[in-house]
Amino acid sequence: MIRIDPARCIRCGLCARACAAGCLHVTENGVTVRHEERCMQCGHCTAVCPQAAVSLNGLDPDAQTPVGALPGLTELESLIRSRRSIRLFKDDPVPEDLLLRALDTVRYAPTGKNLENVSWLVIEGRDALRRVSDAVIDLFRADSRTAPLVASHERGGDPIFRGAPCAAFACAKGEYDLDIVNCSIAVTTLDLMLPVLGLGGCWAGYAMRAAAMSEKVVEAMNVEKGLRPLAGLMIGLPAVQYRREPSRRELRIRTVKGETA
Repeated sequence: MIRIDPARCIRCGLCARACAAGCLHVTENGVTVRHEERCMQCGHCTAVCPQAAVSLNGLDPDAQTPVGALPGLTELESLIRSRRSIRLFKDDPVPEDLLLRALDTVRYAPTGKNLENVSWLVIEGRDALRRVSDAVIDLFRADSRTAPLVASHERGGDPIFRGAPCAAFACAKGEYDLDIVNCSIAVTTLDLMLPVLGLGGCWAGYAMRAAAMSEKVVEAMNVEKGLRPLAGLMIGLPAVQYRREPSRRELRIRTVKGETA
């Protein structure tokens, strides 16, 4: 999987230092590959090499996309601070090209052990979303705490997806103990990217909770066999524009330092 071009390698050792699995070893004669079976396919070795001397799985490092300019600190802070849950959507459908662009970018969100095991389920259209809402409401009927949701749904309202024309769920097999973390990171990344594309999102908490409790809800969502919807967003074009940042509690932090700090 890992190949070193001796004609390019300058034995700087950066690839070995960046490899979390310890697959590379630097000697006076060059870099050697060891413990290749431990490789997580993270690509750190190819990305850090200043000479493009390391290739992974036959991919030409010269053909890989170089890192572009990063957003400024002020712009990034503004994006994070201004993020809001959108619960008022226009009736317009979500432009497919924008959603695909967002999901394609979210592929780069981190996953534990670099498993890259997150798949996406996109549910579009009022009828498909209503079918899921029906299953969620049926599950909640026996719970007195969700009686207002049931009543709103039966009056024709949409308390589950808030009238959003689309919902996207990050799915995984659920076999790895960090699958729900991987899916949550993916959805968080998507949530932050949506406003840049003129879209808005809100975590689909009721649907997520119901899917974790009921196979009937999972069936109504038409999830691919073997996968579980572990995190998700309702998505659409915002019907309103928020002009001020939300207020938040003061930072709560506790720092524990050792003697050498």
